[in-house]
Amino acid sequence: MAEQALVTVDMDATIEEQLEKSGAMAVQTAKEFKVASQDDYEKGAKYLTGIKARMNQITDYWKAPKAAAQSAHKQLVAKEKQMLKPLQDAEAIIKKTMLGYQQAVEKARREAEAEARRRQEEEARRLLEQAVQAEEKGDDQQAAINMAMAEMVSEMPAAPVVQTPTAQGTSIRKTWKAKVVDEKLVPAYFNGMELRTINMTALNNLAKTTKGTMQIPGVEFYEDSTLSIRT
Repeated sequence: MAEQALVTVDMDATIEEQLEKSGAMAVQTAKEFKVASQDDYEKGAKYLTGIKARMNQITDYWKAPKAAAQSAHKQLVAKEKQMLKPLQDAEAIIKKTMLGYQQAVEKARREAEAEARRRQEEEARRLLEQAVQAEEKGDDQQAAINMAMAEMVSEMPAAPVVQTPTAQGTSIRKTWKAKVVDEKLVPAYFNGMELRTINMTALNNLAKTTKGTMQIPGVEFYEDSTLSIRT
């Protein structure tokens, strides 16, 4: 497939300068504008109509460059994605294989440590039994020795039998994560933390349909006013 050239649009510095000056003048006029009568109010509406027209002018001026930039951005992103895809796939495959090996080794390590701990506990129990037997025979010295050895064996850490795999430049990060199994049972707050986000769209729709007459704990409905200008 042939490469598609990036779209470019020529800009006009003179038009941009005029539009910028127009904006600065509008701000100055707005700062000096006062409303003290019906005539002033009507004059304000005319000012707003003029401002709206200049805003439309600016929007129209930038429409083509923005479309060109958006098209160019899409092309660049698509090309980048196309080039990255095989490498990302290869990375995912190797990571999955390495993690599978690491998990298998980790399982073997846990099983080996559990077995070592079991044998340790068996040895500690055997020494305790010998201590009891020695005490029953009146051999307090041997009983004390066996008791001390049993305590020492019991407190010894189980030696790692299987070494966790490592490689230069790699690390394993373990993270506990949550999975929702029943949304209806999840509380809104838990230990002071918000678990459910408030649906402002639904609340605003309720405000419109009920005109603020509905009562909802923790929610206050109010009427907002906006002045719009037709051009």
